[in-house]
Amino acid sequence: MTTIKALLAVVLLGSSGFSMAYDFKCVHEKDTAPPLDQQADQWFKQARVLSKKRPADWSKVASLYQQAVEKNHWKAMHNLAELYLRGDGVVKDTNKAIDLYLEMIKLQAPLGYYDMSVMTKRGVGVVQSDRQSVIYLLKAGDVGNPIAQVRLGNIYIYEVKKRDLGVSYLRCAAEQNDASANYELATYYEILDRNYPVAMHYYQRSAALGYVKGALSIENTFRKGDFGYPENIKIATDYGHIYDRLSDNPELRFPEIAKDHPLPPHPVQGYHADKDINWKPTGRDDDY
Repeated sequence: MTTIKALLAVVLLGSSGFSMAYDFKCVHEKDTAPPLDQQADQWFKQARVLSKKRPADWSKVASLYQQAVEKNHWKAMHNLAELYLRGDGVVKDTNKAIDLYLEMIKLQAPLGYYDMSVMTKRGVGVVQSDRQSVIYLLKAGDVGNPIAQVRLGNIYIYEVKKRDLGVSYLRCAAEQNDASANYELATYYEILDRNYPVAMHYYQRSAALGYVKGALSIENTFRKGDFGYPENIKIATDYGHIYDRLSDNPELRFPEIAKDHPLPPHPVQGYHADKDINWKPTGRDDDY
């Protein structure tokens, strides 16, 4: 079976559109995604609220998404496609889901490229093709989709063994306030780089953005005294409470978490293993 590493090599060397993929340029989705019609966005938001009620009125949700789709609302296209794949509120129809994803690509919505990467990888509604899936994935990452950037980051770090490039992808997604990107950066710095204060920083950021495992990682570190940190029951308890709150309500966010629940320096590495032991974070975006 063709490996991801081999596929990337084929795509990168054989397609001029992706020949510069190793010369990474961070692009954010907000700068490339098509603008959203205001009325359509209101329908989209109404549908989102209704979709979270139980039992959900999926027919009404689908109807609101359809109204938004008719005004080229690409987020509504993505969500309506999921309803067609599941058969919630509409008759299950894979072809209609694929049509919506292709319409997103026609609008040049980055998420559309990622969606088609998933579908071609699985062979759902289209011919299965690992190569085409990689092409879509690279395109999605290049035009700023954070989900694709996280996926590519992990592929480059753990499968292709190009760590610097992989970290660049993860950082780019993290800058877009993607919770999973911050968590994946944390695991990289913990496991591979062994820069524990930077790992804690990104676990904290992921928790602030609603990633429950980020809070759990910090709780466990200070409850057990892992990675050279001394046990700290107060910090462990504080982040345990955040974990519990996020478990009950994943929509919660903690923008002031670093101020309200600060983390101490590592006894040996300080606040950053690659900087002077006396260095302290300034709060600027480029601190880490």
